[in-house]
Amino acid sequence: MPGSRQGQSQGRSGPSAGSIAASALLPLRLFAGFTFLYAGIDKIALDPTFLDLTSRTSILAQLQGYAHASPLAPLITAVAIPNAWLMGVLIALAEIAVGLGVLSGIAFRAAAWGGAGLSLLFFLTASWSVHPYYYGQDLPYGLGFVTLAIAGHGDLYVLGPWLDRQFFPAPRGRHAPAPAPVSAERRHLLHAGVLGLSAIVLAVVARPLHDLLMPASATGLSGGSAGGTGGGTGSTVPAGGGSASSSSGPAASSAAGGSSPLAIATTAAVVQAGAYGFQVPTAIGNAAPGDPGVVVSLGSGKFAAFDAVCTHAGCTVGFDPQAVMLVCPCHGAEFDPRNNGQPVAGPTNVPLTALPISIQGGEITLRA
Repeated sequence: MPGSRQGQSQGRSGPSAGSIAASALLPLRLFAGFTFLYAGIDKIALDPTFLDLTSRTSILAQLQGYAHASPLAPLITAVAIPNAWLMGVLIALAEIAVGLGVLSGIAFRAAAWGGAGLSLLFFLTASWSVHPYYYGQDLPYGLGFVTLAIAGHGDLYVLGPWLDRQFFPAPRGRHAPAPAPVSAERRHLLHAGVLGLSAIVLAVVARPLHDLLMPASATGLSGGSAGGTGGGTGSTVPAGGGSASSSSGPAASSAAGGSSPLAIATTAAVVQAGAYGFQVPTAIGNAAPGDPGVVVSLGSGKFAAFDAVCTHAGCTVGFDPQAVMLVCPCHGAEFDPRNNGQPVAGPTNVPLTALPISIQGGEITLRA
């Protein structure tokens, strides 16, 4: 019938359902792929503190924070923390590979499933303490990657066919013998190998940027970014005892004029600096021995001390003297020392752990 033939003709000439689906998913593919590619390069090259294990925003500091609340805490403590630098490099390489695969279409489904797995890992660590859960960003990324893995790329803007032609060229000439068929396993192995090698090469090429940025890096309790998202305000704790992540309790006490293992500073030193960093000498509430701590002058002769580990992702908070806030340099969480360390901004609603103190003779001492 004419009507049916016309409908068939329109169906053949119009866009297929597959091409529509691929086009509809293209924005998600570009955003997720670029974001993971940038995140990996950021960790390798642009952030001078992520792989510096002495920094308060390093992968080690973040892993130590995750070990407080993550359901993967035993695995983090036993495997990740002792191999923190290697974990940081592997995470960065995995992010670069996911980004390259999703953007180029090479090993696309493997890259998308890898992105989903990384997002789940980040949810169980970095976002686990975020409440309500929908404030965290890792679950949406994970579901986005799952969607891409199920749908595929639809042969839209992909390099896979070009790559196959380079390694498995078609016969030339009318009488050329037909090549042996290439198995799907060989193609998948080729694509995965090219993707992994490309990620390593890109990381090696980008790494020298780290050395260029290193002189301008901030250490101690000054600002910085572990994950590339920033959010810090250039805050600092200009304490005489140095950074909270590096000074020892007795050493900090000595620098501040303290005379007891639990003495953390003198009132004069804290008032002059605004805040003073120290190292928690013993377990106090949820604060673990060795955690960075900070004591803040609240004015009118009042002081407050806190475990300086951010309750979101474990970075060490710094003091912003203009806002009188404790600010996380990694993801922008802000805590009010005048209100028991309650969060006022950022991706957490869990306050900092307050440390009980006593003041006598101008000396501030922790009460264990």
